[in-house]
Amino acid sequence: MAKFVYKFRFFIIAAFVLLTLVAALFIPNLRFDGDIQALAPTNVSSVEEYKSVSQTFGGADSLAFSAQSAHLFTPEALSEAAAIDKELQSLPDVSDVVSVFTYTEPVNAEDGLSFIPYVDPDALPQDQASADALRARLSGIKTVSGKLLSADGDTLLYIIQAAPNVSRIRLIEGIQGIMKTHPGFSFQMAGTSFIDYQMVSYMKHDVVVLVAFGLIAVLLVLLIGFRSLRGIFLPLFTIGCSLIITFGFMGLLHAKLTIVALIIPVMLIAICNNYAIHFLTRFYEDVFVNGMTDKVEIIDSSFKSLSKPVWLAFLTTVASFISFVTSPIPRIAEMGLFVAFGITYAFAMTMFFIPAFLSVLPSPKKHRRYHANEALISNIAQKAGRHITKRRLAILTVTLVIAIAGIIFIPRIVVDSELANYFNPKDPVRQGIDFINKKVAGSQLIKVSLPLDPRTAEGLAKARQFQDYAESLGSVGSVFSIVDSIQTLNRVFHDNDPAFDTVPDNDEAAAQLLLLVETSLSPERLVQLVSEDYQNLCFSIQLKAVDSATLQKTADMLRAKAHEIVGPQGVAIAGVSLISNQLNHLVIISMLQSFAIAFVLIFAFVAFGFKNIPAGLASAGIMIAIVLVVFGFMGFAKIELSTATALVASITLGVGIDYLIHFSARWFSERTSGKSLEEATSRTLSLTGRGIIINAMAIIFAVIPPFFSQFRPIMYFGILCFMSILLSLIGGLAVMPAMLSAVPERFFKRIRVG
Repeated sequence: MAKFVYKFRFFIIAAFVLLTLVAALFIPNLRFDGDIQALAPTNVSSVEEYKSVSQTFGGADSLAFSAQSAHLFTPEALSEAAAIDKELQSLPDVSDVVSVFTYTEPVNAEDGLSFIPYVDPDALPQDQASADALRARLSGIKTVSGKLLSADGDTLLYIIQAAPNVSRIRLIEGIQGIMKTHPGFSFQMAGTSFIDYQMVSYMKHDVVVLVAFGLIAVLLVLLIGFRSLRGIFLPLFTIGCSLIITFGFMGLLHAKLTIVALIIPVMLIAICNNYAIHFLTRFYEDVFVNGMTDKVEIIDSSFKSLSKPVWLAFLTTVASFISFVTSPIPRIAEMGLFVAFGITYAFAMTMFFIPAFLSVLPSPKKHRRYHANEALISNIAQKAGRHITKRRLAILTVTLVIAIAGIIFIPRIVVDSELANYFNPKDPVRQGIDFINKKVAGSQLIKVSLPLDPRTAEGLAKARQFQDYAESLGSVGSVFSIVDSIQTLNRVFHDNDPAFDTVPDNDEAAAQLLLLVETSLSPERLVQLVSEDYQNLCFSIQLKAVDSATLQKTADMLRAKAHEIVGPQGVAIAGVSLISNQLNHLVIISMLQSFAIAFVLIFAFVAFGFKNIPAGLASAGIMIAIVLVVFGFMGFAKIELSTATALVASITLGVGIDYLIHFSARWFSERTSGKSLEEATSRTLSLTGRGIIINAMAIIFAVIPPFFSQFRPIMYFGILCFMSILLSLIGGLAVMPAMLSAVPERFFKRIRVG
């Protein structure tokens, strides 16, 4: 291998550079996607119901937009609020706006029955007395007070229905433009469109921050660890090429960048320098310690000494990410494949590009402090080796106790993939949700489709029964359907007789009233309430809830009531929040499946690689303990298990096992050469331990930038990775040598390192 690399060194260098440059051409094809449906499988019930309701009623989602003014009920403020309504309706991505200025009520007039808005924008109050009278009237209307108008009378709610094939970026930016032209009002937004907009904006910001600061962090670690240009340049160049080839490959496939994809650059920066660091550590050892000068001989020595541990580290790491292929969440499966692809490219660069590049450069000169550092490290390693060997049982006991403590807190982990909880409490998304939930009808929308014919008395009676039940639930802020309009029209049609404040009791009256309602509604409003074939009614339900449990409980109660009234056939409940809730279940399945597969593969690779089952069991046991501690910390710190944090278990296995493999391989080699337990541990800590520490520090600093992510799951992912790598470092340099020293030697007699 060394002779081949040396012979074709210039061709190898050119091939990797050219391939990377070609891949860069496809990166512009990448697109960001904040839609929750991009994460969910298309065949799950919540997505299927969402699509069904969207197709039948022209969309299953809306945007809640509030306008607040301390002086709302003044002629000037009401005029401005009406202007806001018209401006919202004029946006190209808006199909309808429900507000006090567009929601109509039937009235008896001199020329017959007519429909007018609760607040007629063409006949607004011209004096304060009229404005006060309007406020008093609206406060007494149950479909307005606390729903479209806050109970304290200072906030209006506009429910914006997005047009089909909406451009969410253009929609939100159009609304933000309207907000800027009305400084007398304070505004809040809530809804999937706004969440998607914010997510895309934050993802663009986070990708730049994660890559830039991740590379800077790794650079600083390499600078301290190697203190040489080639020791800094080659690992960084490997990371850079791996990032480009991975994102280029994603661009070639027109893959979308979702919140899960933010993990890709973090993992590549953290992992893709691993093999380069270990190769360079051995390279400098052969040059500075062993005194080698022939380039082919140096490369050949590095290949032989690192062949098995590097290959095993590569296979186990790739296995941990390949295990995500079984995930029922497509974007997690894609993330695993793309990271595995990038790691494979980095490994190929380590095996071919780096030795080829080193063979072109002149031999390195030992820097002035190398001897002093070597003596210091050797002295520390000797003392550490002695203490670890003597106190091996105490170390293993403490490890076991901490792992058990982790098990105790694991049941406290809360599963939550609700999109609103991805954001910090002070974020505009959370502030908008909290404000609208408190002031008016609520920020979360779900739509319920029931197989009812509004042209029949029976259909309307069942619809009224369902709506009354929905409005009785504490988490429901309001319910909009055609039932209210027909009931109100029935009363007005009978001279406001309270006895007729109900739906009609015969089919003829039902059909007549429906026809009158249809003439009063715009086509955009009508399609949201009644299907074209009159076989289904839609109920738009605003919820005053943000946590997954309450949302799901409410949806389950509504579904049960619907089944009681009309039977299970034809009932559909749609909402982005319900898709998020179903993701919770899939997240658990994904984590357990990928973890189990990663564990089996890693154990098999280590056991087969060393030709020794106890070696595989020792490594697997330590990694299981680390995973238990990390997840116990999640339960203790109340960190939610989400689509991002669920990945930590398998990633911990794949990345942390590297240190155990490298330490074990060198330790077994030292023992085979006749070293005692203490000598083998000290020498391994002194030589291989240096590369392990540099590598671990590079990863630890690389996962610090996610601490500052705009998304809580990514922030928590960084914190948990930081913790897992730190524990893996301790496991590799303390727990592993303690276990190797404690296990009877006969179990490792036939082990093979070379």
